[in-house]
Amino acid sequence: MRSYFIFVGQNSRFLFYGFLLALLSSFGQTYFIALFSAEIRNDYQLSHGDLGLIFSLATLGSACCLIWIGRKMDVVDLRLYSFLVVIGLAFACALLSEGRGVVFLFVAFFGLRLCGQGLMGHTSQTAMARYFDDHRGKALSIANLGHAVGQAFLPSVVVVMIAYFGWRSAWAWYAVALFFLMAPAILFLLRGHEVRHSALMSHLKKSAAQGSAGGREVPGRHEQWTLRDVLYHPTFYMVMANVIAPGMLMTGLMFHQIHMIESKGWEMSWFAACFAAFAAMSVVAGIISGPLIDRYSARRLIPWYLAPMGFGITALIFSAHPLIVLAWFLLSGVTSGLHRSVVSAFWAEAYGVRYLGSIRSLVSGVSIFGTAVSPVLFGQMIDVGITIEFIAIICIIWIVSAIPVSYLGLRFLPDS
Repeated sequence: MRSYFIFVGQNSRFLFYGFLLALLSSFGQTYFIALFSAEIRNDYQLSHGDLGLIFSLATLGSACCLIWIGRKMDVVDLRLYSFLVVIGLAFACALLSEGRGVVFLFVAFFGLRLCGQGLMGHTSQTAMARYFDDHRGKALSIANLGHAVGQAFLPSVVVVMIAYFGWRSAWAWYAVALFFLMAPAILFLLRGHEVRHSALMSHLKKSAAQGSAGGREVPGRHEQWTLRDVLYHPTFYMVMANVIAPGMLMTGLMFHQIHMIESKGWEMSWFAACFAAFAAMSVVAGIISGPLIDRYSARRLIPWYLAPMGFGITALIFSAHPLIVLAWFLLSGVTSGLHRSVVSAFWAEAYGVRYLGSIRSLVSGVSIFGTAVSPVLFGQMIDVGITIEFIAIICIIWIVSAIPVSYLGLRFLPDS
């Protein structure tokens, strides 16, 4: 524990940078934007379906662009890259505040999803995984607390701001805060970053020279894989089934939570209280994930972190008892807390950090695509009369298949 606090003290500014970007990603997350859905629908005279369609199309578009823009993190200075992402998010907030018409709404959603949900989290995770080695797990777990803090506190802030200022003025204030407070703060937190980056580049050049001398067709474990190397290797595809599962399955189920609550006969107040338990368990699991990664490696953990969510969803099949909600959220919270840190550390461990921006941008794009598609698919199933229990069975089949497939996929990675 003492070493943990020493690590935090020695790297406090850079760790807070990662935490802050994770927190700011909240502005583009579904749970945050959904808090304004009623006001947006009334203002633009949209139905639930119309708003959902605009939001889904904007999300799909941002996922495609993220794959390309995220790669630029490998070649653009981190300070400039982070600054531009914050400014882009500020402009998206301003556009949602001042824009009129469906076209402007779509562009605003696109900007929020790209710069908020996509690039903020991508930049935070990639930076922590790239510039920390021995303590990579701890760095990722600390940065990821920003997501949990956002989920815990920002909804209350939103409710108060809508009540006092109105929904458009609230987004205007977010834009002002991002432009005049957060952007300068990011530059301050990254002051002196060139020393850290130069040390990393020097280390990578030495490693590259040693790898060239080895003459291997497939990069070794401690060499730097390009995106092309990764795409031509089976491990990536076998592990991705595991990686996209938490976001895809939980988003699909939670998007239709009202239908689930009604079909199970649960109370909305109880469901909301259990969601708080989900957030708390995510924080606990996230904190624990750091030391676990540093001790056992993400390669050992990644096949199994889905198991708790699998047990939680299984409970939905067999009972409608109110305590099932608590069990589902607690177990899913464990997977959620482990997910970001374990997955981000895995890409760095397996493929190196030189081209991590390119690799993670593709992963993020595919993951966001999954979160955009699952609500539509689950919604279509519900419309034709398929029960929540049967949908839960489909989720379990995915999880039970993904765990052994990802485990076998790791066998294709070189050991040295």
